[in-house]
Amino acid sequence: MVNQRSGNRDDSTTAYKTSVREFLRTHGQVASKEQLRAGTAVPAWYIDQIASQDPFYTSLNHQGRYVASKHVVGHRSAHDGFWRPEVDDGIAVFHRKESTKATLKHLAFNRPSGLTAVEAKDRLDRPCYRALAALADDQEIHATEVTGTTVYTHRWPSRRDAQLSQRETDQPPTVSPPEPADDGFLYRDELLATFLSVAVSDIQSIPPERAAALVLRQFEGDSFDALERRIRRNYSLREALDYTEPEDVPDGTSLWRAFDELQPEELRDCLQSMCSEVLAGHDHAGEFILIDGTHIAAWANTREEIEDGDVDGASWGYHEGKFYGYKVFLVVDAASELPVAITMETGSRNDSKAFTPLIEEFDDRYDFEDIQAVLADAGFDSQENREQSQQRLDSPLLTVINPRRSKPLKAIKKEIKRLFKKHGDEIDSPYDAPERLPQKQLSEYGVEVGSVEETYIFQAIKERMHRHLRAGVERVFSRLKSFTGLDRVRARKENNVETHVVLSAVALVAASLTAKRQDKPGLIRSPSRLI
Repeated sequence: MVNQRSGNRDDSTTAYKTSVREFLRTHGQVASKEQLRAGTAVPAWYIDQIASQDPFYTSLNHQGRYVASKHVVGHRSAHDGFWRPEVDDGIAVFHRKESTKATLKHLAFNRPSGLTAVEAKDRLDRPCYRALAALADDQEIHATEVTGTTVYTHRWPSRRDAQLSQRETDQPPTVSPPEPADDGFLYRDELLATFLSVAVSDIQSIPPERAAALVLRQFEGDSFDALERRIRRNYSLREALDYTEPEDVPDGTSLWRAFDELQPEELRDCLQSMCSEVLAGHDHAGEFILIDGTHIAAWANTREEIEDGDVDGASWGYHEGKFYGYKVFLVVDAASELPVAITMETGSRNDSKAFTPLIEEFDDRYDFEDIQAVLADAGFDSQENREQSQQRLDSPLLTVINPRRSKPLKAIKKEIKRLFKKHGDEIDSPYDAPERLPQKQLSEYGVEVGSVEETYIFQAIKERMHRHLRAGVERVFSRLKSFTGLDRVRARKENNVETHVVLSAVALVAASLTAKRQDKPGLIRSPSRLI
């Protein structure tokens, strides 16, 4: 008798499951418990306890009033696991993890930036404070106070630290430098005095005053003979360089020898010293750094030399078209728009491969403790570079998706572009963006959930939110080329070309430091005001 009753109950339960499934199938795959009671012959006790039945989920909001099939939730949910169908009361929220606590734990463990109670409420459409606090009390997740807000993260310290680091870049930054103020002008003799105060300790290969004359040459574009004449005729320049009489000024040949003997690493020491002084106390300095590269043409006497590839260190490459010459790479502080580190490579050098030497140069010279992100274009997009950025600088590398890496990423890049074109003003955090993307499974793009590509999608959305900062590096390259002659190379030895390149950055920063010392902050980014 017991076995017969048990068998009857199993048969009845199977019939109830079939009835509920059939009703859901004919009512948009989701229905309220009231609708199930009124529209099926399923007993009330089964519907009241339907959350305990394996084939069905109840909604995480509306006090579990709505019911959906587990199979449907699994197939219709977005890549974050949520399915949000419209119902009579607005939106019913379902998640592949089924229960509220399991869903919250999943979000706290897997969201790149952790989870707050407010964010949980937005996701689940119900208050989640008590449920999150209970999970933290049971040590299933970790709770950390960040600027007055509790952030729930993974229990492992390494994962937790990575999530908290990511949270710093969740909001679009407002660190762009202000427009130049009308602070008058800077004077060349003031700039020479500023540079000399630094060069005295950092320049050893040549007399510091000759190095200062070479900095002046970057602004003027003079030949060495013309530089000699300019200094001889200008009393204020001679006084700044401590040449008492015109006859004391070195001749053009001596100035050329000074240029030939000057070591690029000594100039980088000067660049580091000046940048550190300008950035000291600067608002938001060191929070976001920008990486980019440009090309400069090699200098040769004849076209035949270029075609034969006879110029030391130069090679054919592609950057905004084909060119023969070199590539220059910069690290720029976004807040001040200062070139804080600079390297030079041959023209054929791949941008991605130039990332590590540039980052090492920057990391060896500066100790920025609050870097929130490194921003770069698609040329630097690689997993190796992301790992280098995290390892060396303890900050994420946010790059534009390189569509050549894979077809799925190319398709997703197009979707993100359309998304920000249409909804850019409405996106305040990276979690707002997926809500507005077409609700397709990542597998439809050929991406497995939890893969590197999935991380790229999230990082690409963040990069898109921070893209306005990257314009700063283009402005820096423009100043270097327009005012300090970066692309007017008049040397063919590779070491001399590098000297010329680093001198350009040094000259630009010397003008910024002069503006700071002269209490003219509006001219820190205005070399055009140098007279």
